[in-house]
Amino acid sequence: SESVVGEAAASASSPFLGGETRVHAPSTGFAHLALAFEGPKSSALANVIKQCISLSSEGVEGFADTGIVGVYGGAAPSDAAATVDALIASITSAPVAEFVERAKALAKAEAIFALDGDSKAVAEAMTSSVMESGAFSSAGVAAAYDAITVADVTAAFQSMAKSNPAMAAVGDLSSTPYQGSISGKFG
Repeated sequence: SESVVGEAAASASSPFLGGETRVHAPSTGFAHLALAFEGPKSSALANVIKQCISLSSEGVEGFADTGIVGVYGGAAPSDAAATVDALIASITSAPVAEFVERAKALAKAEAIFALDGDSKAVAEAMTSSVMESGAFSSAGVAAAYDAITVADVTAAFQSMAKSNPAMAAVGDLSSTPYQGSISGKFG
């Protein structure tokens, strides 16, 4: 159909479906593994979740971007299955209150430091802040992190644990489980 000049076209959001991408490269001698989930609308909450994941286990790193939260780990091929188990555990076990408070402090510090030196981070924070509340300030950014509760974080982890993850695996994947074999641990 054609749009009338001056009318905004309605955009539908795409559903997060999960899935899998594998690039088998046995000569690397290493396996890079990641699970990703639909993230919360709030970038502050997504960043707190990222920090919670990173605090959850040695060798596991959280990541977050607009609409997505995930966990990464790398391992020798023989340890890939155990690494995938650690990635799963970092999502299916909601963090305790002390981890959430520490994650909030780390995420807030990261956001404020980014405002100081990275024009892209400033632009993203301003856009997010204006879209969420109509105003922007560094105090507002800090307040957004302070307003996150343990219940917010727990609900986000429960939502991720009930969803179908996207899995990416690159490297020597000879002992890496397939997404279909781990998807039963979610939902």
